[in-house]
Amino acid sequence: MDLIRSAITKTKQVQKAIDELSFTIHKDPALVLFFASTSYSFEELVACFAIKYPKSQVVGVTTTGEMGPLGFDEHSLSVQSYAAQFGKVQPTLMTDIAQYPIFERQKLVSSAKQLGIPLQSKNIEKEGLAFVFPVGLHAGEEKMLSVVNSIFEHDGFPIFGGTAGDDAKFEATYVSVNGEITSTGGAVIFMKPTVDFYIIKENNFESTGKKVKITKADPEKRLVYEMDGRPAAEVYAKALGVPVSTLAQHWSLYPLGRKFNNEFHNASPFMVRESGALEFYCQVYEGATLEILQPRDAIKEMEKTIDNFTNHFTELNGVFACNCILRKLQFQQERLFGQMNERLKQLPNLCGFSSYGEQLNKSQLNQTMVLIGFGKLRAE
Repeated sequence: MDLIRSAITKTKQVQKAIDELSFTIHKDPALVLFFASTSYSFEELVACFAIKYPKSQVVGVTTTGEMGPLGFDEHSLSVQSYAAQFGKVQPTLMTDIAQYPIFERQKLVSSAKQLGIPLQSKNIEKEGLAFVFPVGLHAGEEKMLSVVNSIFEHDGFPIFGGTAGDDAKFEATYVSVNGEITSTGGAVIFMKPTVDFYIIKENNFESTGKKVKITKADPEKRLVYEMDGRPAAEVYAKALGVPVSTLAQHWSLYPLGRKFNNEFHNASPFMVRESGALEFYCQVYEGATLEILQPRDAIKEMEKTIDNFTNHFTELNGVFACNCILRKLQFQQERLFGQMNERLKQLPNLCGFSSYGEQLNKSQLNQTMVLIGFGKLRAE
């Protein structure tokens, strides 16, 4: 049988949409994930999914674009179901990821232990994985990741996810677990699958060779006040050769990047403050030197990513993806969705969403796409 199934719909009447999706996904799954545009009533979706799948674990997330079996979409409802044979799953709702996430640490410990994950294992990377879905707009993703990672005695537990969106309204985002909804927290789903999994991160940017140093910042608020000793927006705009007034039109193609292990982790601006400070989608630290990046050919990078990803498997049951909102906007502006989807639809049982940030292990990322696949890995 199929361990993972995915479906997507644009039907706007909630009950009809869920009934339509139910023809494709499992009848009685262990886990149901749904990703919804704000064109749907999230409260109604949560209630109707709970009624439709009373024996399943159900986790929902609001989005700023969805992904389904045919690739990128929007104003839709995307669903992925996991059969009981997939393995053990245990979701937990964190209600506060910004101020006091540490208070919910014990809930995470209990959930992980309930699945039989040995928190003291020296080979913790082999003991399972976790999906994380933080709400957006509260700058709490790094704190959430820190608390989740803190329950393990050793580093290396695989963590994968994306930040909830709200169709770029930047008003409120929502996550739900088994009927309970939060706009200030997030979902953590611990898994012990019976199959292999593999994670890949795509970053289609390279350095321009230009660098800036963060000389005044508030990481907690994700604010950078100064670069190279001058107002941040002024320095950034000068490096790009554009007026400060038009800076926001350019940073999706020319983000800043931090280099780790020969890979760039993008730090993408969110807005320019009146003071000339820059607010980011992730934390940026005083004293850090960042490089100004430029895009590679997005289609070629997607082809390389998918080839690399699928070549790791001899059998691929399903794929889950989180794609940054800024990538989505770039692809829309350059009218690349059609070409992108020609490749993405080759991935079996694809599901996912465009997010306000991507999480991988200990890091909050920007302007990336992260993919996780489940199946049978090729022997090394």
